[in-house]
Amino acid sequence: MELDSARELKSRVLESLISTAPASEHVISSLGVSARSLKEVDHVQRGIAVGIQARKRGEYRLAVRIQRRSLEAGPHLESIRRMAREEVDIRYIGHVSKQAGTFFREPHRPLLIGTSIGHFSVTAGTLGCFVRRKDDGKMRILSNNHVLANENRATQGDAIIQPGDYDGGSVSKNRVGSLDSYVTLRRTSTNLVDCAIADLKRGVESDARKLHTVGRLAGLAPDPEEYDLVEKLGRTTGHTLGRVSAFEVDDVTIEYDLGNLRFNGQIEIEGRDDGPFSLGGDSGSLIFTSGEHLAVGLLFAGSDQGGKNGKGLTYANPLARVLRRLDCELVT
Repeated sequence: MELDSARELKSRVLESLISTAPASEHVISSLGVSARSLKEVDHVQRGIAVGIQARKRGEYRLAVRIQRRSLEAGPHLESIRRMAREEVDIRYIGHVSKQAGTFFREPHRPLLIGTSIGHFSVTAGTLGCFVRRKDDGKMRILSNNHVLANENRATQGDAIIQPGDYDGGSVSKNRVGSLDSYVTLRRTSTNLVDCAIADLKRGVESDARKLHTVGRLAGLAPDPEEYDLVEKLGRTTGHTLGRVSAFEVDDVTIEYDLGNLRFNGQIEIEGRDDGPFSLGGDSGSLIFTSGEHLAVGLLFAGSDQGGKNGKGLTYANPLARVLRRLDCELVT
């Protein structure tokens, strides 16, 4: 089906799931959070996420991702199949959590894309790329909120170290910057991004375009439906190859220390080889297109199952949205 038709079908499916959710449930699977004490928000149940999959150029179908086994035999999937007239890709992905190569875990000066980094009280994540704030033109480090801002718990000016603490970094020896700003992660409403930026410490140099042995970052990619093969450089799994398996994925539930948070509009990637596309510690990695090296997304989560190789699926914020929310532009 055409892209507009796929988007319309996705909206109808989401509306159908909401209307058929049991009223007695305190939590409506992946469809929303009922009014209750904030301390109960941590128990948002994993449910059904819905997105769009590109079959080939100009042809699309619905992408349905199941996060609880009990939903596989329920009435929802049969209803979705009928609505989609079988133009649907259904996969069980299981548990999805934030994603907390020796080369990538070592100290690097100048700073490089894909290397270990983190707030001083976080284990370690990945340095995504470099951006400039539009208001002052100064360069910043981009990664996830849960990597640089410790899931909203950090304070502006807190130390950012490279490598991260888990990889031997310390504030006294490895401070490379300070937390600048972040987009707040929300427990009671839908999230679109998990991102933060940090100032560079005076005298700390960076190579803003270098992609390790892969090449140079060339710019920002177009909309997700325009690309297929992607790659990433990350602190844990290093350089990996992937394929966009769905985009505009809504109502995917991600486990954080804050609790289970819901995200809309995400990109889904599966590995192209025998290993996983990402693992814990790869959070914050920049995902870029194969060949052109155009920036696609900011990696923030991964499942323990799913994908053609069965090694899990990776989720990323569209980078263009991240840049808009932080009022930044990509450095290339």
